[in-house]
Amino acid sequence: MSKVVSVQLTWKYSPENYLEEPISIELVSGVLEIKDGVALIELAPEVFHADQSISSDLTKKVESRLVAVQIMTHKNFELTTPSRTDIREDGTKNQFVEVKFCSMATSVMSGDVVVKDKSGKIISDTKTERLDKQADFAALVEKHRASDATLDHMLKSYQQSVKDPSNELVHLYEIRDALSEAFGSKKAAIAALDITANQWDEIGKLANSLPLQQGRHRGQAAGVLRSAEPKELEIARKSVSCLVEKYLNFLETCSSH
Repeated sequence: MSKVVSVQLTWKYSPENYLEEPISIELVSGVLEIKDGVALIELAPEVFHADQSISSDLTKKVESRLVAVQIMTHKNFELTTPSRTDIREDGTKNQFVEVKFCSMATSVMSGDVVVKDKSGKIISDTKTERLDKQADFAALVEKHRASDATLDHMLKSYQQSVKDPSNELVHLYEIRDALSEAFGSKKAAIAALDITANQWDEIGKLANSLPLQQGRHRGQAAGVLRSAEPKELEIARKSVSCLVEKYLNFLETCSSH
C-alpha cells in the first residue's frame, strides 16, 4: 500500500457566510484556512501522529474564531468535529469521518462606513476595525479559555443566550454572576475590570427589575409580563459583551506580570 504523505483535517460550520472574510492562520504545523463554511489544514503525518491532542487544539482555534463573531454580533454557529483524510503517495485517499454538531445560528450585520480625508486616505474603516477586533478577541479566548473556568462559564452562558432566546436575559445575567463569584464582590469586580458601577448594573436592571418575559424574576412580577424590546436586548448583549472583553483584558494583564 502506498505511504501516507499528508493528513488533512476538515471542519464544517454553518451558516457558510458566518465569517465576513476568509481567515488564514499560519501555524508551525501548517496553515489553517477558514472560509465558506469549511476549516481545513494539511499536516505532515509525523506531526499528526506525534501529538494526540492536535485535533482538539486545532478545533479550539477554529471555535475561538467563531466565538469571537458570536460575542460581538450575537450570531451563533454550528460546528462539526474534524473529519480526517489520509492522502497517499499514489493520490488515493482514506477518509475517517466523525460528524458531530456543537451549536446553532442567527443574526444580521449592520452596514459599514469608510471615512476618508480630503486626499482620499482612509482614516476610519468600520469593517477592518471590527475584523481586527474579532481576531484579537479570538486570540485571547484561545489563550485563556482552557485554563480559566470563569471565562469558559461566561462563554457557554453567552452561547446559551443565543440558543435559548426565551431565557436570554437569564443566561446573560449568568455572565455577571460568574464575575461576582470570581472576584468575591461587586466592588472588587468593578475595580479589577476597570468599569463603572453603571456598566456593571446595566444587565441587572434588565434581567432583574423590569417585568420581562426573558428576565430572571418572572414569577415575582406584578401584572402582565411583556417581551423585551429589541433595543433592550441589544443593550443587554452589549453590556455583557463588554464584561467578557474586560475580563479577557484582565486575564491578559495578569498573565503578562
